Amino acid sequence: MEHITARKRLFAETYRRRPFTGAPRPRLLGGQALAKAQRLAQPALRPSVLSLALFALELLAVIVIGRLAFALTVPLELGEVKISGILWLAGVLMVVTARLLGGYRFRRMRALPASLAIGVVALALAIGITRSLLAYAGIEAGGVDRWLGAWALGALAAVLILRSGMRLRIGALMRRRRLEHRIVVVGGGPALSAIIHEIDKERGKGRRMCGFFDERCDQRSPNVIAGYHKMGDLDDLVEFARLARIDTVIIAIPHASHLRIQQLLGRLFVLPVDIRVLDGAEIPEFSRKRRSSIGRFRFIEIYKRPFTGARAVQKRIFDVIFATLALFILAPVMLLVAALIRLESRGPVLFVQRRHGFNNAPITVLKFRSMYHEACDPTAVKAVRRHDARVTRVGRIIRRASLDELPQFLNVLRGELSLVGPRPHALAARTGDILYDRVTEAYSARHRVKPGITGWAQINGWRGEMNSSEKIRARIEHDLYYIENWSLWLDLKIMLLTPYSLIKTKNAY
Repeated sequence: MEHITARKRLFAETYRRRPFTGAPRPRLLGGQALAKAQRLAQPALRPSVLSLALFALELLAVIVIGRLAFALTVPLELGEVKISGILWLAGVLMVVTARLLGGYRFRRMRALPASLAIGVVALALAIGITRSLLAYAGIEAGGVDRWLGAWALGALAAVLILRSGMRLRIGALMRRRRLEHRIVVVGGGPALSAIIHEIDKERGKGRRMCGFFDERCDQRSPNVIAGYHKMGDLDDLVEFARLARIDTVIIAIPHASHLRIQQLLGRLFVLPVDIRVLDGAEIPEFSRKRRSSIGRFRFIEIYKRPFTGARAVQKRIFDVIFATLALFILAPVMLLVAALIRLESRGPVLFVQRRHGFNNAPITVLKFRSMYHEACDPTAVKAVRRHDARVTRVGRIIRRASLDELPQFLNVLRGELSLVGPRPHALAARTGDILYDRVTEAYSARHRVKPGITGWAQINGWRGEMNSSEKIRARIEHDLYYIENWSLWLDLKIMLLTPYSLIKTKNAY
């Protein structure tokens, strides 16, 4: 059995590489797994989208109804600026209070009584605080109470309607399978059957069992458990999870050893998914150790996706705002660089290259062309070195100052890149004759987030030519540090330090 497994792995490793370039080739899933992955290829709607929608609608409703109530009640001698300030103050107080009470969490929005109670309490606190602040400011005219009373009644009706409507919308989306949390399980045997039954019981809560995977091929792991067919091994799981937009991977191996868990995590770590382990297993020291449950089973949350919910929205807003500003400010510089490129050598101004993006998906990255047109290498099989004859005179200058990367702000607006993140590498990038993804198993883990124009590795000196395995490992370590410690402040710090890092870096040619 061992020699058969070894031959299988050798075959998989050989034929998962593309000829000539040696770049990774997508795993060929079995017919059943591929068919199911194709059915699930359309991404499910994220609960965070509904949370953000309810947040914005309630804020808008409170402000608009407050303005209408002011117009319909006895006019007060207040300036337009003061009125707008009062309206925004009450609106922000309402939604912030509701958020602190958990009113925009998916579970609370789905439970209508709790959702309505939170909305009423948040609105009452917002109106009460606003009335107290007006009294403190000396605004005690009789019309204030009439205005606030009408405002409170109108806003209360709006909040009740919005939260009831959101509950109906959630129910409709869940029935149409547009709002679901997709789960796959690693493991087999009798224990798995009970876990699958518990997941299936929670379909009404949006959970969906998508299949199970196991590398064992003996009696301990039957091909069919609880009506679900085994869909492959861990390599199949990785490819399936990427195609089917899986949310959570559960390792359901009772009393698994520390070594076994580490081996599994080492192969699953490349996926942008939540990873949970059945309680009772020997978990690694770095894990989060937070508990969750599905039915009567308890799980340890080993890893959470880096950017979900409000964090993903914050980062996207940050990217769009600063990328737009950068394009506006740097437009003259970009026009000058484009003109110099056209004057020096024939060929297009922009160079287009395929690189690894989020979840290992190929993306098209834009750059100013820095090489002679006939010498351009879209595959990046041959890295650029010092005094490389393929690079033009203008190219040397713009590469040294990273001006060739400026068109990538367009990639940011298109959603393919982020301003800050691990730098995207070409599909066949290599150091010497070794592909980057063969240097370390952790390489693909950097693809759990969108790649960026600049990153933590770059401001710490790991920019430019990567001509040794040690440099690749160092860059990946910095990329993983960024993923695990992300915050908007860290993004801002990296952006502010990037110009200084460009000045001191000496290995960009």
